[in-house]
This record gives sequence, C-alpha cells and structure tokens, in this order.
Amino acid sequence: MGKKIFKNTLNVCRSQDSLVIPDAQMKEILKGYGISVPKGKVFQKATDAVSYAKKLGYPVVIKAVSDKILHKTELKAIQTDICSDVELRTAFGSMQKRFEKKQGFAGILVEEQIESGIEIIVGLQYDPAFGPVIMVGLGGIFTDLFKDVVFRMLPVSKAEIKNMLCKLQAWPLLSGYRGDASVNIDALIDTIHRISKFGQDAAPYYDSVDFNPIIATPKACSVVDAKLIISDEEHSLSFETPRIENMGQFFNPKSVAVVGASTTSGKIGNVILDTLLHLEFKGKVYPINPNYRQIMGVDAYPSLSALPEAPDLVVVIVDLKMMPDIIKEMAAIGSHNALIVSGGGKELGGDRANIEKEIYDFARKLKVRIIGPNCIGSFDGFSRFDSFFYHRDRMHRPPAGPMSFITQSGTWGCAFLEKSTTVGVSKMVSYGNRVEVDEGDLIAYLADDSRTKVIGSYIEGLDQGRKFVAAVDKAIKNEKPVVVFKTGRNEKSALASVSHTGAYGGSYHVYKGAFEQAGVVLADSFHELYAGCEALSLQPPAAGSRVALLSNGAGPMVNAIDLFPQKGLELVKLSRDTVKKMRDHFSFFYLVENPVDVTGSATSADYEYVIDTLFNDKNVDIIMPFFVFQNTPLDEQIVEKLERLNKMRKKPIVCCAAGGPYTDKMAKRLNRVGIPVFIEISQWVFAASSLVQWGQILKTKG
Repeated sequence: MGKKIFKNTLNVCRSQDSLVIPDAQMKEILKGYGISVPKGKVFQKATDAVSYAKKLGYPVVIKAVSDKILHKTELKAIQTDICSDVELRTAFGSMQKRFEKKQGFAGILVEEQIESGIEIIVGLQYDPAFGPVIMVGLGGIFTDLFKDVVFRMLPVSKAEIKNMLCKLQAWPLLSGYRGDASVNIDALIDTIHRISKFGQDAAPYYDSVDFNPIIATPKACSVVDAKLIISDEEHSLSFETPRIENMGQFFNPKSVAVVGASTTSGKIGNVILDTLLHLEFKGKVYPINPNYRQIMGVDAYPSLSALPEAPDLVVVIVDLKMMPDIIKEMAAIGSHNALIVSGGGKELGGDRANIEKEIYDFARKLKVRIIGPNCIGSFDGFSRFDSFFYHRDRMHRPPAGPMSFITQSGTWGCAFLEKSTTVGVSKMVSYGNRVEVDEGDLIAYLADDSRTKVIGSYIEGLDQGRKFVAAVDKAIKNEKPVVVFKTGRNEKSALASVSHTGAYGGSYHVYKGAFEQAGVVLADSFHELYAGCEALSLQPPAAGSRVALLSNGAGPMVNAIDLFPQKGLELVKLSRDTVKKMRDHFSFFYLVENPVDVTGSATSADYEYVIDTLFNDKNVDIIMPFFVFQNTPLDEQIVEKLERLNKMRKKPIVCCAAGGPYTDKMAKRLNRVGIPVFIEISQWVFAASSLVQWGQILKTKG
C-alpha cells in the first residue's frame, strides 16, 4: 500500500516541478508502510485548525507545508508547544501571513506533539558509488554538531540495524544512561527496518530522504518529520559485477611488447625496457618503435602487427590519443591485455577525459583488458614480471611472498614493495585511472590466487562501490582478508543546504559504513595498512579482542594500552591460575599481572615460559610481546623458541621492538620464521586489531 501511495504522490509532485515531497505527504506514505507518525491534518483556515486541535488535544505543533521548503527551522516554518486556542490562532495567522504568497505553499499542518524522548535521525541516500544507503545517527539539532552517524548499504536486516545503533556514540543514551530508562529498542529497530524497505522501493527516485527527528521513548517510536528530495533523473539499480577474464596475463605473461620503447637513457620507455630485459623476467620482450631496428641489442619492430607472435601483454608508453588504434591492432592479432603507463587522461579534464571514454568503449567492444592509464603497472613476486619505470638501483623488488596490494597511487605501491623485503609479495598493481580494470576486478582475481593470503588496497575513491563489495565478499568466502586504507576523508558539504543526509554524499562516513558491512579490515593510514597485511599473512585470526602484553621494558606497553580503546582491544585480567604459575616460576621482582613485566633481566626462556602459559589462559585471545633487544640477558635463542611456539598456532603473536641495526637484524630473523615485528607502537597495535577484526569478520560472514 505504501509503495502505491508513494508512486501516486511522486507523480503529482513531478507534475508540479516540486523539489521535495514535503512532510505531510511523506507521512501518508509512511503510514502505508506501517510506520508510526503523529496524528495531523493540513488546513487553510485558523478556525478549522482550532476545531481539529480541540479534538486532538493540546499541545500541538504547526508546520508550513510546501514542496519548496527544505529546512523548516531556519525559515521559522515550524512552531511547537502550542497549548491553547488563542496561541494556535495567533501562530497560525502569523505563519500563514509569512508563507501564503510564497511559491509551493499548500497550507499549515496541525499535528499532535509527541512526548519528548531521544531524537534520532534516519536518512536514505542514493550514493554515487554504493547506490541506495541508509544512515542512522543522533538527530535533531545534534546531527550537524556531533556527526554521530553510521551508514549501511540497502537492504539491511534488523540485526544489522541493531549493530548500527550499537556503533553510535549515543548508544548509551538509547540503552539507558545513569539510571535513565532505555528507549524501546525493538520499536526503534522496527521503525528503521520499515524505513529501509521504503528506501529500497523508492531508491530510483530520490537523492536523499531525511527522517529527522524520530522520537524514541521507553514506550514507542514515532517519525516526527520527513522530507524526500526528488532526483532529477531516475537512478539505476543495476550494478556491475567483477570480471576476471584474461587477468592472469598482467602478472605472468610469456611475452611482452613495449609500445614506446626508447633508446634515450632515463626516459620511461627506456627504463621499462631495461627492467624487462635485464632484471629477473624470463619471458620474451619486443620493443615497438618504428625508428629503430634494434634497442638494447634486441630486435625492435615498427608495430604490433609486425611481431612474430601475439604478445600476452602490451605495455604502452605513448600518447593516449593513439590507444584506440592500438586496441584495434591488438584485437586484430589476438592480444587481449594492455597496461597503459602513460598519463594525460581524465586527471587533466576536458577533452582528455573523453579519450578515456573512447578507450573504454573500444576495450569492452574488442575484449581487451586494460590496466591504467596513469599508473606504474604490475609486479609478480613469482614470475618476476614488473613494468616499473623505477631503476633497479633506486627501488628494490621484494621476494615472492603471501601479500598482494592494489593501489590507485603508484607511490604507495613502491612503498609497499620496499617494506615487504622480508615477508615478500605475491602481486602488486598500480591501476591509476582504472579505465577498464578496476578494484573489484583485481580483488576478485586475487581472491582466486592460491599464492595470495591477504589483499591490501589503497583507495582514493570508487566508481563501482557495489562491485568492490562483491569482490570483497568473494575474498572472504575464500578466507582472504582485505585490508583497506581509504583516503580523502574531508566531508563533502556541497549538498548541506539541501539535506542533512545528502551532506554526507560520497563522504568517508558512507565508505566506512559500506566497508564495515562488507567485512573489510579498515586502516587509518598506509603504515597501518601494511602492518595489518603483514600480521594477517603470518598469523591466525584472533578469537576475540582480549590482549595480554609482555615485555622486558614497561614503557612501550603503557603507550600501547593508550591506543587500545580506539582500536577495539581490551587489556584482559589474567586468570588466577596463570598468575600463580608465573608467580611460582619467577623471582619476586617480576610483575606477573597483565601487562607482564619480565624486567631487563629476562632471557629467551622467560619469554617462552610466559607465552606458553598465556597460550593456556582462556581469558587471552592474542599475545603482544615487546622486546628490548639491547638488553644483554635476552639471548638470540628467542628466535628458535618463538618459532616453536608459533608453529603451535594456538593464538596469534604480534611483536614490537625499537632500536637500531641489532634490533632490525633480530626483527628480520623473527619475520623469516613467521613472527610479525613492528617498530612503531601504533602499527603494532593496529596489527593486533586487524587480527581481531578478521576473527570477527569470519564469525559473522563465515
């Protein structure tokens, strides 16, 4: 019934060129969805309004009804606490006088005033990346002040709505704070769930919808104000799915053509050719340059068509204007993969953006997969292919390993590779402007890659958010965590004058909500992202968030504990049996509560005993040792002892140490036996948090 009322109302509003479906009409729609709203009616005359108010009972609220009013409070289009006939006549007349000559004015709504409670905002929005999403937060005047909101993609279950409410800073107010009664949580969840169903039905037709405030009390829940902003064009609810066809040739090509190979030292076309010919790649390499018969001692060719075979991969370093013809030539010879290093596309705007659209159209039509443009390309730790224009003297290529990384930024790609010199990399892709292959395609491909244990992703923005989420879901089903650092977190405010919910369009709030819903492990910096990838590639997921700390130097543990609340970690109270065992085993000056301080006199045997004991404490989910390797009593047998403990895989172990060359040497030795060691406290804490997040994701998604 509500869906039918909505479509009828929408058609009327569109015929009148309305900006919004105003409050009074929205409430009729909501009633059709079984959502509680105040009793009310629209009037043109004060005498009729007074008669209705007497039947309704004071106090009442009045609101100007108009499909052109966006914010009632600022325009004084709402008045509350009207308690008598006289007050109502006066307020009605004053409001009518202010608005009756304004375009769109349709009368004054008189409705019952709902008893006070906690004000909640629920919003619906069609997000450019994720389609229809729902927002829940602290409402009324506090929405813009505290920005305490949580987003999820539609549809949502009642369990997901409960999770959204629990994530609000305002949750203690809802659940009963300092003796106050809890609001009716079940009624609030039911109201939000019904709104979400309306959001699904109406998604093609709105830009955003505000339900603000929704008054929640211990008895009930009621939508007091609602407004829908009508979209100019009907939104599509059809979302692209990940495509992994012909992706393997980007990482393990048997032959590579370099279009734009150069004889000039230092030029990108020269460095890439040198990398392919003289580093570790074993495949065939074909320079393409019509001006030379040989480059670097290898036969050069005037065009792709002149090659003796169709190359598995074409690396392009020429102007993008040449790409449509190159794609046609590739299709003609049966080559299906191009990696475009060249920039000068949509990042320059204007006609250059149109070139990318043309490249996309030809690529899809002729079945050519494209990474780039404006990127450094790909690297495979096993095949040793890389397309980088960074000379081997300036950038180290890591060994093969379990981590893969995809990034819009080539700079962070280089940083990830160079940080991975001990743990190693399976695959890395810098995909730049993602004209054809995007994040969703890459993650879906890596989800099937047997050599990848964890996928890291640096994101500036997404064009296909639901496609990305579908790829993450595939990775999780294959028990591969996806760690994401999303940059660009300043809130977009261009739509703030239109809608509270719309002000968050494309914002980090939306991304964060969608990523949490998808099961992404979220990082707050690139360095956290790397720490999470390393920990997840080496250690099992944590069963819970309860941490035991251990060190031969207490200071860093205090620093770590300061960060626990914001990263979802809990410093647990050890069982009495654990404490007694350690007290009986150690000298009196060892501190055996949590954190455990084995002091500067600790040996590797002391660490081994504590970790072994903590393994058997049911209160402990994850163990975080800190090492002062400079302390002479701590012998190098710590590597063999931790290797033995780690092979038991009872609980994750995440370590930290700080110092110079000797500390670096010991950290690398521990890395090689599968123990992650970090030099920064924040990275150490996030690494542990990532294992906790992943454990929770497996429980909820598995």
